[in-house]
Amino acid sequence: MNIAGIFLNNELRTGGHTRYLQLMDGMARRGNEVTVLVNRALDRPLATARAIPCEARYRRRSLPPASWVFWNAVGRNADRVRAAMDRVDAVLVYGETHLAAGHRLARALEAPLVYGHRSNTVREYLTYLSEPGHRPREIVAFRVGLAKSRVEERRIARLSDLVVFQSPFDRDDFLGRVPAVASRSAVIPGSIREPRFLPVYGSANRSETLRKVVFIGTLGIRKGVDYLVEAIILLAQRGLPPLSFEICGPGDRTRELEGRIARAGVPFAISFRGRIPDPFAALSNADLLVVPSLFDSYPNTVLEALHVGIPVIGSRVGGIPDMLRHDDLLFPPMDAAAIADRIEKAVREPSFYRRLRELCAGRRGAFQFDWSEAWENAIRRMQATRAGRGSGVPR
Repeated sequence: MNIAGIFLNNELRTGGHTRYLQLMDGMARRGNEVTVLVNRALDRPLATARAIPCEARYRRRSLPPASWVFWNAVGRNADRVRAAMDRVDAVLVYGETHLAAGHRLARALEAPLVYGHRSNTVREYLTYLSEPGHRPREIVAFRVGLAKSRVEERRIARLSDLVVFQSPFDRDDFLGRVPAVASRSAVIPGSIREPRFLPVYGSANRSETLRKVVFIGTLGIRKGVDYLVEAIILLAQRGLPPLSFEICGPGDRTRELEGRIARAGVPFAISFRGRIPDPFAALSNADLLVVPSLFDSYPNTVLEALHVGIPVIGSRVGGIPDMLRHDDLLFPPMDAAAIADRIEKAVREPSFYRRLRELCAGRRGAFQFDWSEAWENAIRRMQATRAGRGSGVPR
């Protein structure tokens, strides 16, 4: 197959960014012709797929919006992509920032658009609105974001020939609002394969008891770090044996969170490490990963934990229940007491901690498949459907 792509971000800011480029490289390694229009400012973005660098200058959260810059960049460079490829079977993009640009390139190349749905922002804003304690200004912002996200979902449905979701939850939630996409949808979860998931880290964690808890994620609302902090305070009040906590991730709330912990007189060793270059090393050297997200479509950190072999517990939201499945690995969202209960039980009952390890080890095999092949197969099924030879894209 011949696949065209677009990645015009000027940095690899999220796990989704990295995974998109790895997908395009993976499809090229499988013998497909893959060409990606990339931002010239991005250093060495691709290893196997062909890159066509172009200018796409923007600043995050400023005008003009990045989506508009990307749309214009495609207009200037579509002929270069066309000249580099004999034909194009599909244009594949990730995320709403590249949606309009992807549609423009697909029209220019007379190819279908495959859209990778990365974040269920409608459900995210609904979750924020259900959480108590927000200021009126924040509530207004959430409602505006919700309205924009609902409009964006309809644009995705209108412009895309295939929408690929990360989890059955995201697909079904989306289809509940935009049912017309049902015949043009597929679910492809993340996988634990090279190049990101290196063998050296496979089952590297050998912890036998729980002494060190790690959190990896941004320090904003979505990842639920506030509820972990409250759980830490509760554990200290319960007189739990000495524990250590590592809170890893970017954000400007470190002082605020440290202040809450200090005012509560928590005796545990707690370190805020900021953004870390290698999550696998942090996971290898801890005993439990906590993922207290208010909402999360399909967090990479859960896959990273399963690969390393560290037990992981997470909120029963978004795609996390599909990833972890077992009740012992899940807790209700926005519930610090439930997080504290699970940690306390794992500390006081070694047999329960061993059970968490065993359950997570059992989930690992579900994600050991060729991710690029799964996308390739979904695109082929879309082609067959469009040609009238198939029965439809599987749900």
